[in-house]
Amino acid sequence: MDKSSIILEIGSKYTKCGFSPESIPRFIIETDLSPLNLKSYLSSGISCDKSDRVNNETIILPTFQQLYESLFSFINQLYFKFLLCKPEDRKVIIVENLNLPRIFREALVCVLFEQFKVPLIVFMNPTSCLVPLLKTTALLIDCGYSETRVLPIFEGVGMMKSYNTISLGFQSLELKLNQWFLKQTEETSPLISNTNYQNPPNSCKLLEDLLNSDKNQSLLEDIIIKTCLALPNNNNNNNNNNNNNNEQQQPIISNTRYRVSKQYSLMIHNTVRSNLVERLFQPNLEIEERDEKQQLEESYQEGNLATTVLDSLLSVDVDSRKALCHNMLIVGGTSQICGFKTRLISEIKKQLEINSKYSSLSGLKNHFNYIKHSYQSNYIMWLGASLLATVIDHIPSKITLESFLSYPIHPDTLRRQIILPEWEKVLPIPSPYPQVTSNFNPMQFSSSSLFSPVTSSTDLSHYLKNKPPVSTS
Repeated sequence: MDKSSIILEIGSKYTKCGFSPESIPRFIIETDLSPLNLKSYLSSGISCDKSDRVNNETIILPTFQQLYESLFSFINQLYFKFLLCKPEDRKVIIVENLNLPRIFREALVCVLFEQFKVPLIVFMNPTSCLVPLLKTTALLIDCGYSETRVLPIFEGVGMMKSYNTISLGFQSLELKLNQWFLKQTEETSPLISNTNYQNPPNSCKLLEDLLNSDKNQSLLEDIIIKTCLALPNNNNNNNNNNNNNNEQQQPIISNTRYRVSKQYSLMIHNTVRSNLVERLFQPNLEIEERDEKQQLEESYQEGNLATTVLDSLLSVDVDSRKALCHNMLIVGGTSQICGFKTRLISEIKKQLEINSKYSSLSGLKNHFNYIKHSYQSNYIMWLGASLLATVIDHIPSKITLESFLSYPIHPDTLRRQIILPEWEKVLPIPSPYPQVTSNFNPMQFSSSSLFSPVTSSTDLSHYLKNKPPVSTS
């Protein structure tokens, strides 16, 4: 009997790893490909414009050898520090970004086959996230660290002509929060003492040292997740007579203290808590309030999450738009910010009202709704791949160790001329899936097992593997 497969989802910020058919990853660790910094490189946008929008520095694209060495160190750590298993005994399923650079895919495959001797590698596309939901149609919105990707999926097939991305994600929020901290003076410094709740001496210097520490990124991330939220949009109504009523309906956001050490805390202002997430919906918005009309004009020029979703809908067939609007699947770590999903729907409706570009979609205004589910949004793709591991024979996008060794070695580069599966050939959900879901009853599985690290999807995977095929006659 084959051992359970290893499921890997390598993101620009975090990597999820675990075994099939478990319901949650064993570990979610930071993607550390030191000495390379590939957070921007692993997103699809950076492969086109080679300029780092965060640090305004020219990106030096890594060579194959650099990627090979960094990936070997990282994968070796995954196997022997976290998963604690023999690589040659288990198949590997990789949940990948559709626009992942080809040289990265080749380096990853070479490392797994040449150094770890894995028997089989399977590439899984984003449509796998629909498997736990028992759906075949959805508007997939993946809000990640470096960018947001929108992919319409209709009847199990991804519509690549409507695939859309924008370089807005959690990284944009971290940058904005870091800039706000650096702008503070001694009088307005958010750093306070835990004893008297006053600014300590040299508070700006202490704050600068805190932001320049190695834990800066994790600190900013924790502050955003725990203190910031996306408020409902209060500008949907353009009638000036109702502005006062809208303002009164807005919840009151108070300042909050975030403890950073035994001695100090950070006072997070209410405007920061409520306006920081606006960076995703109005990219040119500052923390301080600005003229609303100017905000809207500039956000149209650069684009935001709502316009990215609507642009994707504009390019799909008319008869499939309504089904996609009713089944918006919002995934990714950024979507876990409090109020994010509701605010995104509100912002989409607002764009339909005030932007004439989307007048052809105005009839869909009351049909936008996101799929509610009991899974965590940041690893639902990993879970789908974990379930599909039981029908791995029906997935065409795989490569075995024997076929890899049969590829010729280029005499100049000493690299194997690998022919990797392309995303155009792997988008449809595996063929047994529609047959299985037609007779599948989710209620037969215990709801208490949904959060078990081992048994949650074990019963479901056993069902998928042993269910007799449905007759089509």
